[in-house]
Amino acid sequence: MRLDTESLRTLKATIEAGSLTVAAQQLSMTTSAVSWKLKRLEQRLGRKLIDRSGHHIQPTGEARQLLEYADVIVKTHDRAVQHFRLSDVEGKLIVGITDDLASNQLPEFVHEFHLRHPGVRLEIRVEQQLALLEWYAKGMIDIAILPLEQAMILDTDLELWQDRLIWVKSRDRDYPLTEPVPLVTFSPKCTYRQAAIDCLETHNIDYYVSMQSPSLAGVRGIVSSGMGVTLINQGLVTADQCEWPEAKMFGLPSEVKFVVRATEMIPQRLRDLMMAELKTLLSSRPPSSVS
Repeated sequence: MRLDTESLRTLKATIEAGSLTVAAQQLSMTTSAVSWKLKRLEQRLGRKLIDRSGHHIQPTGEARQLLEYADVIVKTHDRAVQHFRLSDVEGKLIVGITDDLASNQLPEFVHEFHLRHPGVRLEIRVEQQLALLEWYAKGMIDIAILPLEQAMILDTDLELWQDRLIWVKSRDRDYPLTEPVPLVTFSPKCTYRQAAIDCLETHNIDYYVSMQSPSLAGVRGIVSSGMGVTLINQGLVTADQCEWPEAKMFGLPSEVKFVVRATEMIPQRLRDLMMAELKTLLSSRPPSSVS
């Protein structure tokens, strides 16, 4: 038995869209072509994958199981194609990125990008969100890649993935609200710092800043040492840290989305290339808890 990539791509798009018509639009195919590919896949497997009821479709349990493999196969196939397709695009891009991305996803992204696009020179600047937005507004960087809360996101931003902001402490220490809370923060150019302070002040929590650091490594290291609590991405919590139980009184945690903001001043061909690469390479690697 052989499962071709395009049939699996069609199944994936159909299940995720919940509609043959929408899937067809996303794949630039006709609805009948999508239906044919799904039927052909069912014939190869000898199993029913899609239940059709009027305009609605429902994947079977076996289809959902296959989707787990299809997701990996399609992404791996696309990355392999991109990897061996050298482009003739040339130019220079100044990219601003936050420290958390620079420490995790950036090295592999830059490596793969340079392999495929040797004519494009990347210059990377690492800073915190507010500084990156200032640089972007002044034309000092061409692209900003950063986490933002929904209120700060523009319609033109490319969304990569989302994460939760949670309150974190060392597993070895407790911080009761009956005593002043030691707060570990990033520097003032980070939106997380103000979000943490606003939250504590809104709930009338007595606190003091026990440590301020511009780097992710500094904040995580000091929290792990037991110097206080911090507000950080859930995906960046280390094995020796856990959620601060007292933070439950603050309600549901905030969500942030990692986005790409690119200026229209970039040559169109270079801009399209970079946005496509960022979506393909970075969105497939959201951060995971670090041990």
